[in-house]
Amino acid sequence: MDIKKLMKFDFRDKKTLTAVISVCVAFVLLFGGVISAVLLIGRDGEKEEKPEVEFSDVRGVWIASVSNIDFPSSPDLSEKELKEELDSIVETVGGAGLNTVFFQVRPCSDALYASDIFPVSKYISTDGTLPLDALEYLVEKAHEKNIAVHAWINPLRVAAGGETGDLAEKNPARQNPSLTVKYADGKIYYDCGRGEVIDLVCDGVREIVENYAVDGIVFDDYFYPYPVYVTEDDGTKHIAEFDDGDTYAEYGKDYEDIGDWRRSNVNRLVKSVYETVKEADSDCLFGVAPFGIWKNGYGDESGSETRGSQSYYDIYCDTLAWVEGGYVDYIAPQIYWRDVDSAAPYDVLCDWWDAMVKEKNTDVRLLISHAAYRYEEDWENPQGIMTSQLTYASEKETYRGSVFYGYGEIESNLHGITDEIIAFYAGKESDISQE
Repeated sequence: MDIKKLMKFDFRDKKTLTAVISVCVAFVLLFGGVISAVLLIGRDGEKEEKPEVEFSDVRGVWIASVSNIDFPSSPDLSEKELKEELDSIVETVGGAGLNTVFFQVRPCSDALYASDIFPVSKYISTDGTLPLDALEYLVEKAHEKNIAVHAWINPLRVAAGGETGDLAEKNPARQNPSLTVKYADGKIYYDCGRGEVIDLVCDGVREIVENYAVDGIVFDDYFYPYPVYVTEDDGTKHIAEFDDGDTYAEYGKDYEDIGDWRRSNVNRLVKSVYETVKEADSDCLFGVAPFGIWKNGYGDESGSETRGSQSYYDIYCDTLAWVEGGYVDYIAPQIYWRDVDSAAPYDVLCDWWDAMVKEKNTDVRLLISHAAYRYEEDWENPQGIMTSQLTYASEKETYRGSVFYGYGEIESNLHGITDEIIAFYAGKESDISQE
């Protein structure tokens, strides 16, 4: 429509009047939206803009907060001390040629960030007050250096010990103890068979993705607890039962085997979290770092040629179902062995995971989690192992990067491991922008 003509219109002309009103409404909506956008961007607490990074060459490190392993070094540090530790992490990560931080923000049913759902983690504060929003600060400082941040969550662990009554009053597990199970390892877990638990986990994930400019959400290998053996009075040993029998009786009627039902619960959890992440921010990634062995292939052609704990049976994690179903953007299996470890050789597992991703879903990226911590005392004369592992992994078709555990060994350059990492990545472009 000719705007100049409209400026000279006759108000008695209904057609012209209607056209003018339409144009005015359009302008109001347009400029109103612009103004609203400006207000949103400027409002306190809004997410900052993410750096332009591509998730195709990940060089990551796990930063553990549980038991104050990596951060914070102890509870009840001042805001200044916490900032200094996070600044040091960013500096160390950048100096080692790495570009992604997998930061544990919910080690249990708690938070190292400002949460309306979970209480302040005891690993950062013992009096329930948050001295620093560690996630907000790290995201800001890491993004300034073009380092991506994935918020690492343990979805089902409630507490490392004690009773639900010992938890903070705000803790969902204390408010709803019927959603929890205490296992023989002394820890308390959320009961994954209950829909309220899956909703709680999803609500917690949504809170992070909507309020923080995180590049991803990541789970590690902890879902149902790893089996614990108990000894009877007569000296016999057996695996302790996870006491979710009542939940199984109520919700598992369609499953003859409780193991199949538990795997279905975990599958539902993973799928629900993936959908939650994408609803909150379609560019945010979701991944899981499963235990390195899915199934042992001896006697089962679908598994790897290994002899060790099996996540499919022991903690009810069917990682291949997540890959095939597209419930994850990436997996980062924890291949924490050497080639010479006959029960679970690194090269055998690396080959197997690469083959499975190629077979099931090539849209899922494969990362490899490496055991930097084993440079300490588990591996005698470890020099060169990490270089060898990185070289081998980089030759795999679906490989998109590596993640190192733990941070302390890289920070201290234990037995030269950081020198190896720097040398391997030397000259490579550190660009991990999202595809």
